[in-house]
Order: sequence, then C-alpha cells, then structure tokens
Amino acid sequence: MRTGMMMTGRTLRHFTLIGAATLLLALSVPCSGWSQAAEPVDNFLPASGFSEKLALSGKIGHYNPENLYTYINGEAELFMPYGFATLSSAFYARGNDPASGIVADIYTMGSPIDAFGIYSNYRDPDAEKIKSGAEGFVDDSQLMLYRDRYFVRLSVSGNLEGGRDNLITLAREIDRRLPGKPSSPREISLISIPGVNPGTIRYIAHGVLGYRFFEKGLTADAQIDGETAKVFVIMNGSADKANAALQAYMESLEKAGVAVDRATIAGGAALMVNDPLYKGTCVRRSGAYVFGATKLKDPSKALPVVDRMASRIDAF
Repeated sequence: MRTGMMMTGRTLRHFTLIGAATLLLALSVPCSGWSQAAEPVDNFLPASGFSEKLALSGKIGHYNPENLYTYINGEAELFMPYGFATLSSAFYARGNDPASGIVADIYTMGSPIDAFGIYSNYRDPDAEKIKSGAEGFVDDSQLMLYRDRYFVRLSVSGNLEGGRDNLITLAREIDRRLPGKPSSPREISLISIPGVNPGTIRYIAHGVLGYRFFEKGLTADAQIDGETAKVFVIMNGSADKANAALQAYMESLEKAGVAVDRATIAGGAALMVNDPLYKGTCVRRSGAYVFGATKLKDPSKALPVVDRMASRIDAF
C-alpha cells in the first residue's frame, strides 16, 4: 500500500508513488471491511485489451471510510467531508515491464458537487485540460477528472514511456463507462459570474474561508477593479440557517473589535467591514445563501459584483 500526503495545486506535480512491487502486493490482497457497493464501480475499470501496452494486473483493491487511511494515510481525512463511500483501485502494468504502469483509482463521493469538491482541491489552474469527464487535467505523471459523483485519479508508476498518452487513453476508457452526464454541478453557476477565473472555483465542504460557521460553499478568484479578490457563496440550506451564519460572522467581527452595522443587515443591503483575516469585505444574505467578496482594499468596489451574484442566487 502507498502512503499518501495532502496535495493541492502545483504540489501534485511532485507526487511520487511507492514502489511498484509493494503496490502489486497490496492490490493482490483483498482489503478487510470493503463495501459491497464497490463492486459496481469495478465495472468502470476496463479489463485488458484497451491498450497494446497496458494490461490489468492483480486484483482490484477496495476501500471504504473505515480503511481508506491504509491506502492514503494522511490524505484520507480530506475525503470524508465530501461523502466518501468507496474506492476501487487497479494497476495496469506494461507487458514487458510489470513493475511499470498506471495506478487507476475511482472514488465514489456523496454527490456530483462533492466529486467536484475533491477534484477542485487537487486541480492546478495552469495544467493541461482534457476532454474526458465533466472536467479533467493531465501532465506527464498524473491525470485527474470527475464525472457525476465519481472522482478519478490516475498516476504513473515506474518507468512508463509515453506516460501522458497512456494516461489519456485509460482516462477515455474509464470515462466512457462512468454513468451520468459530463456536465458540471448546477451549483457552480452560483459563482460563475464575469470576472471569475473558472479554474479557481472550489467547493469546500466545511469551514469556508476558515470560519466554522460558514459550513459549506463555493469560492473563486475574481478580478474586481484591477484587484484579485476572492468571491464566495455559503450554502446554508435554509434562510434561518443563513441568518444564523451571518449573525455568527457579525459576532466574530465584534469580538475582534470590528464595527458592524446591524441596521444595514436588517435592511437586506450589503455589509462592508474590514475582516481581520481578509481585509476589505462586502457580504450579503439572500434566502439560504450568504455571499460576497473579500481581500479588497476598498470593499465598496465589490458592490456591482455582489449584485450580479445576488441575481444568480435569486434565479437559482
């Protein structure tokens, strides 16, 4: 089995797999406690014959929330808030060199937005995009994509020539088998406004902006009047919960000595504050959502952007 580490953005380029011999041994031994729900996922992993260079080697490994840490120790905790259910892992070896090949992992997550959330934690905005899945990227050593509630991670092991091309070939075969439409979750439209960099959109399942009362939501980088700001949408589930989240935010600001205009909140207009963590911040609430922009010198510059976000939210 391999020991994992939490990786984001460009650090993925430096990800190194453990020795192929250990991996082959791990895949040949059934994992205890694996869920029967993993069996259908096995059908998404192609058998030998899709490539002249690669063939399925050993048995497919299965993991669930109880034993995922044995496969990606230190990284498993990242998956749990996103409704991780099962992992099916296979090794495709090169015929003349069984120690080299591709590790193929298919994670079943709680929902399409959860699958996107995991994918967005790893995505490098500058990486080469691929046409498989709802979205994916590739370099010489790895490929990742998501589709429906599935997150796919392919990694080169050993000395595999033409790693990038083999990764793309295998990804296409897996994507062809995955259910659902190759489209992004509709929640992403909440934050997909002009000025937002699509490659920076993330879904965070717990503690958006580092605040525990902002339980889950979307963030992205956006250009606002020549500045790179961060826009956010907190998805609270109900108007009462959204109001409670906003009140908790106001109380945290007060404890930090930041003045809060409660009358502005009561009137439904934007609240502008100097957030201790992010500086200039403009925030609003509408229905079940708290949203806004932060990391600005002058938060009033975000008012037109926040208005556009409100239009998206009201039409959602």
